[in-house]
Amino acid sequence: MMYNRFNERNDIFIAVLVLTLAFTMFLTGGIYHINVAFLPIFALAGFSVTVTAFLLHELAHRTVARRLGAVAFFKLWNLGIILALITSLFGFIIAAPGAVEFAGLYDSESEGKIAAAGPGTNIALGALFYLIYIFISTGIAGFILYYVALLNFWFALFNLIPVPPLDGSKVFYWNSKVFAFLFILSLVLNVVDGFIPSLFGL
Repeated sequence: MMYNRFNERNDIFIAVLVLTLAFTMFLTGGIYHINVAFLPIFALAGFSVTVTAFLLHELAHRTVARRLGAVAFFKLWNLGIILALITSLFGFIIAAPGAVEFAGLYDSESEGKIAAAGPGTNIALGALFYLIYIFISTGIAGFILYYVALLNFWFALFNLIPVPPLDGSKVFYWNSKVFAFLFILSLVLNVVDGFIPSLFGL
């Protein structure tokens, strides 16, 4: 794997910066709904979502991969960066700025564990922030906590779809019971927090 820590730091910095901008725009509802007065709040929420839902998800993949003996680095995907920015202008977001690539492990168990680490981290973080939100459900803090929880739960569910190259396909191939537990749990949490009901106008 022709990569190094300097390249990775640059890629992570760019990904976090661009995704923060994209999530800020997404949370405002797109370019036609920008409210300058509230932009700093949306920016803080966008940064919080980026760090928890995206960055910690990817670092969880990298940490597990390295503990299992792989060489692993986060690598930027330029097209994904462009897609995130463009789609956010229209009030939705395709957030795929890059991913952790690893070498040295090729068995299904290792790949499944590495894949499960990302959505598992999103579920844990989402649950933590949602519990805090229950106690602080008003004001700026409540707004940020809610969207951090909601988007962590959504990242988990989306990434667990069992279709390559998403994490769910690797988890399912490794252990269908672990996959079922994580998928059902993330689905339930997306119902509890109101995200899925809102998609259907419920």
